[in-house]
Amino acid sequence: MSAIDTQAIYPVRGGAVRRQLRARRLTLFLLIMLGIGLEISYLALYPWLAGRSAQVDPLRQAWEGFLPLSSMLYKRLDWFSYISTFSWPGFFYGYLYPLLLLLGLLLFVLWLAVVVGNRAGNVILLRSSLYLRPVFGTLLFLTTILTITMVIAPIHSNELIRSMLQSGLYGKMVETYHLNPYTAPNALVAHDALQSLLAQLAKSPSGTSSTVGPVWMDISILISLVAHGEPVRVILSWRMLALIAHLLNVGLLWSLASAQKPIQRISTTLFYAWNPLVLILGVAYAHPEIVFITLLLLSLLSLQRGAILLGWVFALLASLICLPGLVLLPLIFVYAIRRAWSPGCGWFLLSLLGIISITALVVLLAYVPYWQGWGVSGMLAGIRAVFWQESAVNSLNAAVLSMPVHLPANLYQWVVPNKWSEAALIIMGLYVFIAIWFLNTFEALLQWSGGLLLLWIVLQPVCWPWYLILPLVVIGCSTNRKEILLMILLLIGALISYYFWQWSHVWEGQALVTIGVPCLIWGWALFFYSTWQMVHGDWRGGGQAIDEDSRPQKLRRPPWFSRPNWSSRPLRNRN
Repeated sequence: MSAIDTQAIYPVRGGAVRRQLRARRLTLFLLIMLGIGLEISYLALYPWLAGRSAQVDPLRQAWEGFLPLSSMLYKRLDWFSYISTFSWPGFFYGYLYPLLLLLGLLLFVLWLAVVVGNRAGNVILLRSSLYLRPVFGTLLFLTTILTITMVIAPIHSNELIRSMLQSGLYGKMVETYHLNPYTAPNALVAHDALQSLLAQLAKSPSGTSSTVGPVWMDISILISLVAHGEPVRVILSWRMLALIAHLLNVGLLWSLASAQKPIQRISTTLFYAWNPLVLILGVAYAHPEIVFITLLLLSLLSLQRGAILLGWVFALLASLICLPGLVLLPLIFVYAIRRAWSPGCGWFLLSLLGIISITALVVLLAYVPYWQGWGVSGMLAGIRAVFWQESAVNSLNAAVLSMPVHLPANLYQWVVPNKWSEAALIIMGLYVFIAIWFLNTFEALLQWSGGLLLLWIVLQPVCWPWYLILPLVVIGCSTNRKEILLMILLLIGALISYYFWQWSHVWEGQALVTIGVPCLIWGWALFFYSTWQMVHGDWRGGGQAIDEDSRPQKLRRPPWFSRPNWSSRPLRNRN
């Protein structure tokens, strides 16, 4: 008997497999080309990361002395002399004008990468674990290259490095001077090199020790032990920690998106892994949010897989790294309790008792090393400093306070930062109260948590561009297009805010451009989309528009190559 030609019997199988292989090869090629383009663009950012006043900047001189080859690299990449012949308006502050073009180019290439990921996800559907493995390996390798580029990037004294220096000083106060950083003033270590560099920066409301979580303080002690308290080694240690956390986040996000959004897993991971906001402010300047995301992703993965107590532990640890993460705990608690209620009343009581016991144990172990001289009043003061803020920076509140036309006295007292904070807390409290009724699924948890984080960023009196890294990950895993649109607009505003902070003086009304305009565009976009949907939408039964995503899909027969072959089918009884 002659051999059976399976391609002739099942021609669709060979065509589908060849199509998937072609899509994989094309995706790999495009990702490599886009990764090379992003690498060149990030290298082109080096002159601005180094600062133009490098000759008188002791921090950059120490960095170049610690990495001798970096000085030669920075000079070769300083392409400002080639474009200095062009005359640009004074509004762009001289040498800073190409920075906007570079940031725009980075966002454009990132958008192309997301489009490539979406296209690949729509084509490579079957046997995806086999065909997407090389794609993920290539993505992770290119992400490692881009992250290392930010680790060895130049640095100079500006407001954005405060977090690394301040955290290093806190660890050194415990490790070297045996002081409690929550109670000891920085004046006691005025002779320290880290404090000398911090003294050159302007005072900031976000640099107080009470707003730093105890778990982040423990990490600072480890960094101080590794770096021996030297400023350059402290910065390099923080960047190495951010590199490890970023690569872990890429793997965790891929795993989370594979179960939540399997078709968009490539684009979702790319949007985080190659994002300029994450690489510049999360890795090059190593803010706590990058480690917070690691624990938050571990919490979400645990909750997604039904490990309620483990997910709650990771959520607690994340909030004790970055205290603004406390706003997510009510939503995670409600979701965990509802998941525990499904098996029965007995399991619900055991889960509730376990959550309460674990919370008490984790909080006790986290705060007990710093309890002496601080106590409950210090804990409450730290939480109050986060949620009842006394100053306004980069926010809509700061823009209102800095308007050229001053408000009347009876209105001005209602827009001061502490009153503004109270109003923001009331609005977020109502949001959480409404969200409690809809937290029935994991997707709902992602959507409502992302919306709460966006609400926090928009309403708080103190807003920094790296705050957007938190909702960027949570919303990226959800399927709510409205939140994704607002997040993208705020991402553009955050990068513009990073540009504004390169100026010689701070523009207090920048939130009108970085927050106000994105929210305005988002509102009008929703209005026009709703209007178009009402006019051109599909109307069925009673005049109600039906969303395309909500229509029941027709049942289709599986393709030929997914059916069992003849040899695997049960044989008929011929007797």
